[in-house]
Amino acid sequence: MTINRTPPRANPRGFRRDISAPSFALPPGACDAHMHIVGPFERYPLRETRSLRPPESTFDDYVAMKQVTGIERNVIVQPSFFAKDNACTLDSAERMGDQARAIVVVDSDVSEETLAAMHARGARGVRLQRVVAGGTSVDEIAEIAARIKPFNWHIQLFIDAEDVEALAPRLRQLPVDVVFDHMAHVYRESSTTSAGFHAVLDLIASGKAWAKLSAWRFAADNAHAPALIAANPERILWGSDWPHVSYEEEVPDDGRLLDQLAEWAPDTATLHRILVDNPARLYFAA
Repeated sequence: MTINRTPPRANPRGFRRDISAPSFALPPGACDAHMHIVGPFERYPLRETRSLRPPESTFDDYVAMKQVTGIERNVIVQPSFFAKDNACTLDSAERMGDQARAIVVVDSDVSEETLAAMHARGARGVRLQRVVAGGTSVDEIAEIAARIKPFNWHIQLFIDAEDVEALAPRLRQLPVDVVFDHMAHVYRESSTTSAGFHAVLDLIASGKAWAKLSAWRFAADNAHAPALIAANPERILWGSDWPHVSYEEEVPDDGRLLDQLAEWAPDTATLHRILVDNPARLYFAA
């Protein structure tokens, strides 16, 4: 099967302001493990716009969403359009304090001093990708993994499952954990029956990898999430992907996304594990 690798288009409408509270009370410590802060642009200008040019979605806008949904903790992920300028992401994480962590983008020759300073401000991982302009290539994964190991960080991969079969031997050899964002499901033709997705499931089942249940550009009723949970519920996280920068369909209601997670989870213990226990272990243990 040929995968259509057309780059995503920015959602020009931004996030929804008329969101609903989820139909259940989120447990204390519930974490949104994948979201972005975008701007204000006069302070944090866009650095890379070949793929995406999103509208502003600021710190205060996200805090308002947290208050409606009941989310307490969150992980701010460096978006491609800020390239390797992590100022917005790290400033926002530091401003949120102990309730937030950050995933940054760095060069493979990043210094120990720079990593230590980022760690103090909440960084706990480095994002690599093959999807849009502005990030660091997966080809640099071994060098970056070696540099972040002393800080007990992880590698976060923005790639499609179709690329994982070839990468799996390298991923298993890394001295750090791997996290797949967006369910390792980027392109519409990406299948749950493919060798690549089975490689993702194997890595998760073994405990080497984690997966974020964040829909990114897709209807929330796809088949990937239940399969990932079944592979190893102790390696699954949930993320809103707020402010839904690349969502080409109707911009989702964040409260309804949480309701979808509750439908995916087979029981309340698993739901608690995904929202609270797993992110606490991966991001907030130190």
